[in-house]
Amino acid sequence: MLRNIRIGLTFFASLLCTFATAQNQTQEKKNPIEIAAEQADRLQLDLKLDHRQHFLADSVLQKNIAGVMNEFEAMQKAGMQNSESYRDVQLKWVRKTEDAFEKFMTKEQFERYLKISGVSSKERKKRAEKK
Repeated sequence: MLRNIRIGLTFFASLLCTFATAQNQTQEKKNPIEIAAEQADRLQLDLKLDHRQHFLADSVLQKNIAGVMNEFEAMQKAGMQNSESYRDVQLKWVRKTEDAFEKFMTKEQFERYLKISGVSSKERKKRAEKK
């Protein structure tokens, strides 16, 4: 189970690293819209998304990145320090993102997305069998 969590968190980990790096620099920190735009542009190149898919990916990412950041901020303000709670929240948003992407990506694009996100072939096969 821990391995599945690590695999599912790869995508959001990269997003949060971007956010954390932006926070630690003296430069202006990036907001969810900027982070989402960068990620959507990368996905467009990696997955050959058309304009509609790019727009949808950007929209999903804006909403979900803002959502996870807001939940993390609320947890920090409440004084939560349990890393497992943060992983659970992160995993929830990873799943929301995957579910949304699966609706507008082709089967091949979504398979590639899961692969570049670090989801194991075993986990991808299991997911495909559920559908």
